[in-house]
Amino acid sequence: MVLGIQENLVYGIKLSSVGPGRITGSDVVHDPSGMDLAMKLHYLRGVYFFSSEAAQGLTIARMKEATFTWLNVHYRACGRFRRSESGRPYLKCNDCGVRFLEAQCDKTIEEWLEMDLSHQKLLASNQVIGPELFFSPLVLFQVTHFRCGGISLGLSWAHVLGDAFAASDFINGLGQIMSALEPNRLPNYTTSNTKFQKLENPPPPLSIKQVNPVGDHWITPINCKMETLSFPITATQLNNLQFKILGQNQIHQFPIFELISAIIWQCVAKVRGSEPKLVTICKNDPKERPRGECSNSQIISTVKADFSITDADPKKLATLLVKQAGNERSQIEEAMENDNGVADFVVYGANLTFVNWEDADFYGLEVKGHKPVYVHYNIQGVGDEGAVLLLPGPKDFGEGRGEGRVVNIILPEEEVFGLKSELRKNDLLLENELE
Repeated sequence: MVLGIQENLVYGIKLSSVGPGRITGSDVVHDPSGMDLAMKLHYLRGVYFFSSEAAQGLTIARMKEATFTWLNVHYRACGRFRRSESGRPYLKCNDCGVRFLEAQCDKTIEEWLEMDLSHQKLLASNQVIGPELFFSPLVLFQVTHFRCGGISLGLSWAHVLGDAFAASDFINGLGQIMSALEPNRLPNYTTSNTKFQKLENPPPPLSIKQVNPVGDHWITPINCKMETLSFPITATQLNNLQFKILGQNQIHQFPIFELISAIIWQCVAKVRGSEPKLVTICKNDPKERPRGECSNSQIISTVKADFSITDADPKKLATLLVKQAGNERSQIEEAMENDNGVADFVVYGANLTFVNWEDADFYGLEVKGHKPVYVHYNIQGVGDEGAVLLLPGPKDFGEGRGEGRVVNIILPEEEVFGLKSELRKNDLLLENELE
């Protein structure tokens, strides 16, 4: 099946489906937790770029063969959503499979990475769940062949299945299958993830925002066009940033994530005028994530300032982000269960949201000794308040960049130009970037 061509950059798209190599069983269902359902309007889009040498071991036939095997144990990824009589969504594990797209591009990978970031959406499917739940896949792969012989592997992942750390484990395990290795993280489906510590009279969570009902078309309603700004931060920049904020006496060190978030929070406040004094923080909690667990297990917390953001010392903002953040997971679960999981919420972009993916193993996808030269991840379905994502940078990022980071900022389109100016003033965005 050849889809209609809307963009000349990526063309010749072919679509197929891949299911597990064996039948999962009859009447196998999964009841998503309240946290899972709170994330159902969000989607993760990952793109992995491989050199021509690495691509020799990434043939379409080998990928599909490995997918058959991997889906035997990762059977939830093959399911389709239904609704119970009460309206609560549940996942029917009926082996309908994942989608597989193949495409061509006349650019080289090097040329592609120098282009505007908005084109990355062409390398991973932007399909969402609905409006017909029983036809909508939760996972889609897209393999794009570049003129240089390299390829990109795009992953489209419904966030209701799990967070970015679960998505990373999923595709890394697939890579191990392709390399004829035993996956070191098998999915853990043995325990229910619907349990949570029930609180008495919990305060309403500040990190989520209820939206008008979307029915069976799971897409975030937004009131403005959103744009993504992406840029690297080198190890040298990070060192200069710490010195600028903390000075020579750096006895009280701050995590990189909180330092960068503090500066960007202040930059956004200056652009908006009306300061966002309430922000959301999302980060991994390895203590609470059992090995191989495929779920939404990240910590979601809020931080509120009672002082001017634009006039504050960035060190004061970083201190607030470190010390005040508390986990709202139980409150979110409670809010979802109060409506039996039927109500629709936004998490990313309900407030200005800072997401820490520094320790996500995005570069753990290895095929026959080859790792991706670059990995890009983004979130589809961010609300109007925007989101800031902090990702690990590639190890061969250039001189002084081995321990660098990549920042993706998703904001209303009209705010991006002003934000670039503020980022340059604070030495986060270099003068030669994003002209």
